[in-house]
Amino acid sequence: MDGARKEFEAAGANVVLIGQLTPRHAAQFRRRQGIGLTVLADEERTSYQAAGAKIATMAELIGPRVAAKGLLTSLRTGRAQGRTLGHPAQLGGAMVITPDGTVAWSHMSEDASDNAPPEEILAAIRQVAAG
Repeated sequence: MDGARKEFEAAGANVVLIGQLTPRHAAQFRRRQGIGLTVLADEERTSYQAAGAKIATMAELIGPRVAAKGLLTSLRTGRAQGRTLGHPAQLGGAMVITPDGTVAWSHMSEDASDNAPPEEILAAIRQVAAG
């Protein structure tokens, strides 16, 4: 997401990451990953529950598809999954929320490898901006 930050900003979006961690861990994550995006801390996972993010089953965490996609991502990016903080089976998602609080688009993860591509999120932002 941080790699596409300029495109998101050019489309008029303010990207915010919400992690199930403490404010101290959020600051460490930003530094360690070298990202400029805002990272909010939601240790109680209230935002995850409000968004409808699910708790994964064992197969949705470490099944063959998840493991293969994780390996390919690590090889492509040169980064590996770090230590998990918070609930290890909590899945996330991505949402486009308008200034009035309307959820205009969302993608909730079905398994640990299911992340919306930045291009898909950006297309949703552009669609909202176009009316």
